[in-house]
Parts: sequence; C-alpha cells; structure tokens
Amino acid sequence: MHYHITQTERIELSLLMRLGHSQRNAALVLGVSPSTVSRELARNRRASGQYHATTARLASYGRRTDANALRTKLLTNPSLAALVEKKLRENLSPEQVAGWLATTKRQVLVSAQTIYDWVYLHARHLLKHLHCRKGKYRATRENSLRKAFRDKQKEARRITARPAHVLARKTYGHWEGDTVVGKGHSGCIATFVERKSGYLRAVKLERGTAAAFTAAAQTSFTDVPARYRRTLTLDNGSEMSNYETIERQTNLQVYFAQPYHSWERGTNENTNGLLRFYFPKSCSFAAVTQEQLDLAVQQLNTRPRKRLGYKTPEQVFKAKW
Repeated sequence: MHYHITQTERIELSLLMRLGHSQRNAALVLGVSPSTVSRELARNRRASGQYHATTARLASYGRRTDANALRTKLLTNPSLAALVEKKLRENLSPEQVAGWLATTKRQVLVSAQTIYDWVYLHARHLLKHLHCRKGKYRATRENSLRKAFRDKQKEARRITARPAHVLARKTYGHWEGDTVVGKGHSGCIATFVERKSGYLRAVKLERGTAAAFTAAAQTSFTDVPARYRRTLTLDNGSEMSNYETIERQTNLQVYFAQPYHSWERGTNENTNGLLRFYFPKSCSFAAVTQEQLDLAVQQLNTRPRKRLGYKTPEQVFKAKW
C-alpha cells in the first residue's frame, strides 16, 4: 500500500524543492521513502514543473473526488445497474460486462473494477454469480476491518518495543527478515540474517504468500539452537502477517520495523544487497532453484568480513553452537 503524505509534509516538501534539495534528501528530511516523494512530485506538480503545496492538495483532492464518483456510478444510475445485474446473472464476468457495455456505445460506461466494487459493497446477492469470490478485490468492509485489526496488532510489536540491547549487537540470536522479489514478481526469496554475525539463511518461495513465508521461517530455524532464537525483526509486507504462527514454531519474539524505515533492518538490507550480486533485479526467479540459492548463501556465509576481524559469518556464528 502506498503512503500518502500529509498537507504539512507537502508544505515542507515545497520548501525543500525551492531550496534545491534532491528528492532523496527531501525523503530523508520528511522520514518517508524516496518513491513516496517521487510519486507525489510526478502526480501533483504544476504544468510549469514547479511544486506547490496548495496546488498539490487540490490536485490530490480532485483525483479522489473523481475516483469516488466512479465507484458510485452504478448507485446513481439504476437503469445501468439493472443492466449490469442482468448480465451478471447470465454468468458473464465483470470484465465481460464492461467490455460488452463498451461495444454498445452507451454514454455511461463502467469498468470491471467498478462492477466488482459495487457487487462487494452494495449487491452482495450477486456474489454467487462471480467466477472469482476469494476476496481479492479490495472493497469489502469486512476485509478493511481485518486489515485494521492486523495493523493494530503490529503496532504493539513495533521495533520501539524491542529490547534496547538488541541494537548494540552484543549477543547472538537476534535476526532480521525480509523477502527479495524476482523480476516481474516471478517468485521471491525469504531471507533471515543474524545481526551480530551476519549469518544468512534463505529459502526460495514460488509465491510471496504469508503461508509460504511462515513455512520458510520454520525451515530456516529448525536446526538453530534455541538459545540463538531470541528475536526476529521483520518488514511490513503482507507475507509477514502470520507472525504469531512464526513465534509458535520458532520460539522467536517477532517485532516489526517502522513503515518505510528499511535502515532499522540494516543488516538484512545490506545482506539482501549482497545476494543481489547472484540474483540481480533483472533476474527472473522462475528458474532459480533452492540448490542454486544454497550455493550463493554458502558463499556469502564463508566470505570474510572486516567487522568480524576478517572471520566469516559461518565461523563466528557456528563457533557458538
């Protein structure tokens, strides 16, 4: 989910741009990701290329108004809604209904997403006529409530609640986790890095689902001694949502970094960067095997590190087993 900056942040961004700061520096000052700043500037600059907070607010408000109007189009046009319902009852998909409407050259058209939203929000009696009823479309109140509940649970597990001594890297057993995604979402790799030694475990995932990530965590920590399974700090991806299951299976206490604060998992981010040498962003993971991944991980774990006195992560970590 994208982060939308506030009007106060827009005012700060406008000033930073006028002072000649780069987008990356502005992102650091605002405490948001560089992509958030880039997206804001791309969407809300004036035609002249300048960025002004007031103009940006009006542009953002206009887009939201237009989007809301699209989502209510079927509510304000009963005859169109009746026609869409008729076609859905004939077991046409929303894509087919939207495409058919376009061929009729009607003045009012709707997209497939608008039809899905309307069914899930206002015409749930038509759900049985949809070919896909797995809740992948975003507009149900029930899904929103579940997400809000998960987010509330995560807030109690933020990195700010993690024991302060973990930051000092004085003890072993504190890990960081994330996923590395292949080109075109062609699979991903779950990575787990021990903070003090830099020792890496990684598992190839066919899909970046919560179930797959949970299974990868269990596999990665099966043979790690219990005294070296203390905490695990994760990113905020949806694949990490089964953190309570991970805790039960691994006896690790799970915490979450603040959103868009990748530096709070710096060991993991740096190690993922090293892994990218073997599996660059241009690489499809479709043909990557676990054996190939294991070989890359072995090379990284046996690579001397300056901060370890030129010992390897494997030497440092496994010496404590």
